[in-house]
Amino acid sequence: MSFFKDVPICPPNAILGVAKLAREDNSELKVDLSLGAYRDEHGQPVVLPSVREAEKEIYDANMNHEYLGQDGLASFNTAAQGLMFGEGHIVLKEERVYTIQSISGTGSLRLAMDFIKQEFPKDVTVYIPSVTWGNHPAMCTATGLKHTTYSYLDEAGTGLDFELMLQDISAAPEGSIVLLHAIAHNPTGVDPTEAEWDKLRAVMAERRLLPLFDNAYQGFVSGDPNVDAYAVRSWASTGMEMIICSSFAKNFGLYGERTGCVHVVVGVGDAANKEGVASQLRAISRIIYSTCPTFGARIVSTILNSPALRAKWLSDCKAMAHRIDAVRHAVYDRLRELDVKGTWGHVIKQRGMFTFTGIPKEAVLTLQREHHIYLLTNGRASLAGLNQGNVNYFCDCIKAVLGTN
Repeated sequence: MSFFKDVPICPPNAILGVAKLAREDNSELKVDLSLGAYRDEHGQPVVLPSVREAEKEIYDANMNHEYLGQDGLASFNTAAQGLMFGEGHIVLKEERVYTIQSISGTGSLRLAMDFIKQEFPKDVTVYIPSVTWGNHPAMCTATGLKHTTYSYLDEAGTGLDFELMLQDISAAPEGSIVLLHAIAHNPTGVDPTEAEWDKLRAVMAERRLLPLFDNAYQGFVSGDPNVDAYAVRSWASTGMEMIICSSFAKNFGLYGERTGCVHVVVGVGDAANKEGVASQLRAISRIIYSTCPTFGARIVSTILNSPALRAKWLSDCKAMAHRIDAVRHAVYDRLRELDVKGTWGHVIKQRGMFTFTGIPKEAVLTLQREHHIYLLTNGRASLAGLNQGNVNYFCDCIKAVLGTN
């Protein structure tokens, strides 16, 4: 008898399963909008010019491959703090931030959740958006964290119902954790306005709720990492404690290098609390992966610590953000031109790599079966997969499936 006889087959992941179907489709018409990875106008993966230069500098420096310390690459952590909070931010001056390198966004979130499970009260609840990245509730379950949802989308399913969101979060018990997307909500691309962020912060501070920010797209949305950091920076300026999990996959194009970090911001006058936080995060990371890989961290550190390379990287960010924005407007203009059934203003109101199209599941499956177009069954499309060569085909097929107004 095999030890593995009764191991059941796990259902395909909602995203990776669709991506697999797309990979196996050899049609010349194929449009793959499943994975959240940037592509150029020809549908090809991109290595940013600033990253190529940093790679050469690292190679020429003849660095070794020794283990990093438990905190990770020190120059990376310092640079990551500057990128997240802005050079000279009050939390950095007061030394109220502890940063530990981790395994991109996923590893950072898992590390943070393991820390919360271990160090917070046993009955603490994590509040997550009712529509969110599938790994958020999955990680809560895997770590044994009690979790529930707060309202997010409006009735149309394409915009934010901020008042209902605020109402739900206001009702959370004191001491609860609230998971928030810092910018470019995944999968919807629907974000609060700056005024709404301010209002939400005031409520959370009054209710003594701890923000857990998922920061995966800083610089990728507006093209300016300072603009995209508004929520975290403005909240931190008020003395609010928080945890931020940052990924460098999208904004540096380092998908496979798994580069990220966790920032923990302690309260005003509580800098000494960093010692306990640091010791526990080090101990937890030791059990999960011991130490982090070096290469991606070296790339980010090299770029952010070189004025010339940093300027090139900022230009790279703008180029990616502007291409995605141009795609948004091209989709909107074409759908309006064709008078495709529905209202499509949400496409240009949403932000970041994804659009929550509002296309129903059956129509999504029809697009897949009959037109070789792959997006998630909830209607989420990665706009990076569209370009001048296929955007009209994509919109024409939506018209064929949905009809006209």
